[in-house]
Amino acid sequence: MAFVTPLIYLSTIFVFFFGQLLRIEIKSISFPVIDIFISIIFCLNIFQQIKSKSLKVKNKYLLYFLVFAWLGLFLNYFRYHFELIKPILYLFRLTFLLSFFIFPPKIEEKIKKIFYLAIFSNIIFGLIQYLIWPNFTYFKALNWDPHLYRLVSTFFDPTFTALIYLFLIIVVFLNKKFPLRKIVLAISYLALVLTYSRSSYLSFLVAFTFIAYQKRSLKIFFLSFLLIISTIFLLPRFEGEGTKLERTSSISAKIENYKEGFNLFLKAPIVGHGYNNLFYVRQIDNQNSHANSGFDGSLMTVLTTSGICGLILFVLGLKKIFIRGSLVIKTILISVLFHSLFANSLLYPWVLLFFIFL
Repeated sequence: MAFVTPLIYLSTIFVFFFGQLLRIEIKSISFPVIDIFISIIFCLNIFQQIKSKSLKVKNKYLLYFLVFAWLGLFLNYFRYHFELIKPILYLFRLTFLLSFFIFPPKIEEKIKKIFYLAIFSNIIFGLIQYLIWPNFTYFKALNWDPHLYRLVSTFFDPTFTALIYLFLIIVVFLNKKFPLRKIVLAISYLALVLTYSRSSYLSFLVAFTFIAYQKRSLKIFFLSFLLIISTIFLLPRFEGEGTKLERTSSISAKIENYKEGFNLFLKAPIVGHGYNNLFYVRQIDNQNSHANSGFDGSLMTVLTTSGICGLILFVLGLKKIFIRGSLVIKTILISVLFHSLFANSLLYPWVLLFFIFL
């Protein structure tokens, strides 16, 4: 077992690097390979804690939320009579991911360092992709959003990619002993800004405003603010809507997305429509789109799928993580919460998986 545990974590890191490039399709169901490793780590963690008699609930609110989500799913099955396979698989994945907060696993420092190295390697890969293959519009045929002249890396989405890179920036900035710290920060920031993700720019500013507040340092705030402002003016603008930071089409789309979510919430305000049953209750033209499983806001997704009761339990669980967390975890949590107002990033598997390596 001493050999198996690090091997599983190293394999997970390897698969994490390749993001959406590694996917499996069985009949009509497509899922990333990382889901398999998430389930393996879950089983390994529970087995080890039971064996060592250390299995103890560290976040009861998230546990209650999961129980409520499972009950809500099956209650809604009798309401909609939908196919259970997809929602159950989504809920299993969420259960495995949130279990890492309920029963936190112990990971060696060496494994964590390798994980950070893998993220930085992905950053290098992303920069190469941006320089050599900036046209991602061909992937629209595979139901991915078309992106032009934006860094998307292996996650196929500039918004989520930028957020993961922001996490590394926060980790490195707060660890003054990190190897080649200034170089890593500079390259990571360059990759982040080339995603042209406005929500990630704002999350960067929110994260460093929080760090400045915690450290009582106006210098950190002003430097981060000037850096973002300079970035906005210096970034090159190419053809296509994606590199226009002043674009308003996506803002209008998000407003409509929130309206749709709120209207769905009003139809089932207490227990929601079931996690993740949005495939069957939303009216979307492209049923194969990868955006069908959530709204442009993680809390809105939780609200519509598990109702007001589920949302309260979920938020209380996040509060518990924040109170008990280190400055790194608190900063990352605040940044992803802000980011999740514009994208379903808080429920993104790679985002939640990042936390267990902290």
